Amino acid sequence: MLPVAGRRRVLSVTSPTHESVRAAANKEEAEVREYRPGRGRASVSVVIPAHNEAAVLPRCLLSVLRQQGAGVMRVIVVDNGSHDGTADVAAAWAGRFADAGHEMLVLRLARGNKSGALNAGDAVTVEHACRIYLDADVEISPGCVAGVVAAMEDGSGVEMCAPRMRVAPPRAWLTRRYARAWTGLPWVTDDAIGGGFYAVSASGRRRWERFPDVLAEDAFVQAQFRRVERRVLGHEHFLVRLPDGWRDLVRLRTRWLSGNRELARTVGGEWGRRAYPVRRRVGMLLARPRLWPDLPLYALVNGVAMWRSRRRESIGTRVWERCRPAAGADGVNDAELASLGPRGD
Repeated sequence: MLPVAGRRRVLSVTSPTHESVRAAANKEEAEVREYRPGRGRASVSVVIPAHNEAAVLPRCLLSVLRQQGAGVMRVIVVDNGSHDGTADVAAAWAGRFADAGHEMLVLRLARGNKSGALNAGDAVTVEHACRIYLDADVEISPGCVAGVVAAMEDGSGVEMCAPRMRVAPPRAWLTRRYARAWTGLPWVTDDAIGGGFYAVSASGRRRWERFPDVLAEDAFVQAQFRRVERRVLGHEHFLVRLPDGWRDLVRLRTRWLSGNRELARTVGGEWGRRAYPVRRRVGMLLARPRLWPDLPLYALVNGVAMWRSRRRESIGTRVWERCRPAAGADGVNDAELASLGPRGD
């Protein structure tokens, strides 16, 4: 476990200066790679952990920069142990965010650990404000930030929120079939499961101190809230890309199952399929005949991944498996950059 995942209390910076940002980051043993202040006080934080995401991070940042009605955002990219220039890629966007009035911080940790990256990002978030946790290979629709903030206003009863998940059209036939089944499961599409984007209210974030060192940190967060406290926005979406092909698809599913099994041994609550009793799940599937043709393939991938997960548990192996990015995760082109307007620096 990394030192950043220790038991120190999270420190939030309300109106940061360069010195206060460094002080907060140093408590998490993180280097401040870049810091640009915004115009006015930020009202929401967007924390983006990134490990070797230089190729896909620009599209993620572009989608964040294009947010509408979001007010001033504090965007925090945490490079954890990358060796492909991820921190440099993130730092190159700091000027554009500053030009748009937003704050941007780029932190760097020496070693890869997602929970450590989330804790380092949390150390410099806006106090008493909504926090959004976004994977670096995800793109979000223009109203996502404003939408989740509005959904979690005081008195709403919503403590965790996410837009609807969409899967980019896969190239491989097998991944297309798997995606149709997976995204049709009601406990996947009708609940805030994480999967690349989730937001928590300020009061909701106080339910735990630090992210534990677990594989399924999004499921850990989901477990902090009852089903009635979680909401999915039907009018906004975030885009994920599943890996193309059998091998990487099974590796991805193995990681998910391993994370869920690890979490199930220590955490209760209404998370994952636990929020939907078996009889209810069966009824939901029977009511969706369009899923039936793809369910056997989904079950096969799931079965192989479950076997791999249990085998690793039996020999005491715990690995964060990475998969090759799917086709379509291209960089930002010159026309898209030009549409953002000239740089102020």
